[in-house]
Formats: sequence, structure tokens, C-alpha cells
Amino acid sequence: MKRFPVFKSRISVTSRRIGAVALPVALIAVLAHRLGGLAPDQMILAILVATAMGLSALLLALAGFAQFWKHGGRGIGNATLGALYGLVALLPAAALAAGQLVQGGGTDVSTNEQDPPELNRPETDPGLLSLTDLSELRVQEGNADIVSRRYRIQPAALHLAALKAADRNGWQVVDETPPDLLDAPTRFQAEVRTPVLGLIEDVAVRIRPDPVGALFDIRSASRYPLQDIGGNAARIRSYYSDVDEVLLETYGDIESLTVLEEEVADDIVTIEAPVGEEAAPRIPVPAFKPFVEGSEEPVAEGLLDTIDDDTEAAD
Repeated sequence: MKRFPVFKSRISVTSRRIGAVALPVALIAVLAHRLGGLAPDQMILAILVATAMGLSALLLALAGFAQFWKHGGRGIGNATLGALYGLVALLPAAALAAGQLVQGGGTDVSTNEQDPPELNRPETDPGLLSLTDLSELRVQEGNADIVSRRYRIQPAALHLAALKAADRNGWQVVDETPPDLLDAPTRFQAEVRTPVLGLIEDVAVRIRPDPVGALFDIRSASRYPLQDIGGNAARIRSYYSDVDEVLLETYGDIESLTVLEEEVADDIVTIEAPVGEEAAPRIPVPAFKPFVEGSEEPVAEGLLDTIDDDTEAAD
């Protein structure tokens, strides 16, 4: 009985071998960067090499499947492994591409576009990632829901709540101006790693006294033009929720008010200065009693008017 030779696809074997190299290159590059063994530009370079190899393994696997469909034979497992290895090796590059598409270049996002919190960045050489001068980055527009917030609480208490929320998220605080008085302005800066590639991004939190209690601003900025999934805008939204959760656990229900840009401008009034001197801006006195922890609720405007009327009648 005559036997015909069984078809074996060499392309499938090649696909598996290339994919078996591309997969560890991509994964080791990301893990080494997270552990501090690779600089960000070196990780990106390794990801590009792994991407090229992964695409080659995937295309060769597809060609192998076509051969098996036409000729039959053995070795379809090689093509399957080659396609699987290639797809996994493409995941880091896919995270970079998704970050660019989803975030739309939001490398610097702040709740206050006119006066964002200050960032103190370390002087490092970005290497291959120096595609954009970070000093010329501007705060991203188009995030209407990302604005400053006012809290009916003292700045010192809000500072502690903000630090606790940052600790829950695993942020590393690298710079801080702690409160020396209950109503003194405070700030802190933290380093945050992106979820997939572990790129370092900077977050600055600024808390200032306000007629209501405390004015809260946050800024999240990438150190490099390439972005991972997650993004700065999403980080600010999530952090606001975390701060609210900490405040709810500690103090109960505390009112927070969003601040519109026009409100910031309206809050500043000018005092008429004597001739020859410049006018000095100041914050106007609120129409109600500011909230102080441990005191009674603020007096409503209508009640203040009633008290004034009674005083005039007594006079």
C-alpha cells in the first residue's frame, strides 16, 4: 500500500520560534522597568522590538493556517502557539496605542487651567522619549467636569484626608508642605505609576483657605509624551471620589461645591487705593458665617437680614 508523505508547515514552526522570543522580550522589558532595571526609553525600545517580532509571528501563523486549510497535515499546534505568543507580545504596544487614542494627548490636566498647582520635577534625561518639551506643555482643555472644589472643612483636615486617599491608591509622596495652622494653605506632590507599563506620572495637590472652608485643586501630568491606559483626567475623577469617601468615613456627610472659572474671577474684588497707590485685591467677606469644625451651622443670608432689621429698629 502506497503512503503519501504527511504535509508539515515550516512556516508554523518559524512562527512559534519567533513568538517564543517576542513574548519574553515584551514581558521582561515591562517587569524590568517596574523594578527599576530599565529606563523608560529602554523599555519602549524593547517593546518596539517585541512588537515587530510579535507581528511577524502572527502573520506567519496566519500563513500556516492557510497552508493547513489547503493541504492538511500535522503541526497546527505550532501555528496556534505562534499566534498566541505574538498576540501577547503586542499587549504593551497596544496599551501605548490605547493611551494615545483614549486620552487624546491629555498629558497635563488640572482643575485650575489658569493657575494650576506647581510641579517640582526631577531633572532627568528622557532619552528616546524626548519627543516633546515638557516645559511647553499646556493644561488640557475639554474636561468640563474637572474643576476646583470647595469643602466645608478646615484646610488642615482636608490635607490629611487627601493624604489618606493618596496612600490608599499607592501613591508615593515625594514633596509636602504640611499645615502649620488649621487654616494655612498646604500642598503635596506624589509620583504615580501607570497600570500597565509603570510609567511615572506626577500629581500635585493644593489646598487653600476659602470663605466656605477649603479650596481644593489637583493636577496630574505625564513626564513623557507617550501615555499608558488610565490617563490623567481619569485619575483626577477617581481621586475626587476617593477623597469624598475618606471624608465621609471620618466626618460624615460634608458638602463639596464645584467651582466654575467665572466664579474664581468673581471672588476677587478690588479695594480702591489712595491716590498714587495701586489697588489691592482681596477676597470678599462671605454673606454667611464660615463653617468652623465644632461650631454651629452657618447663618443663612435671610437670617442675617432679619438681625440687621431688628438692630436698625432698636436704634
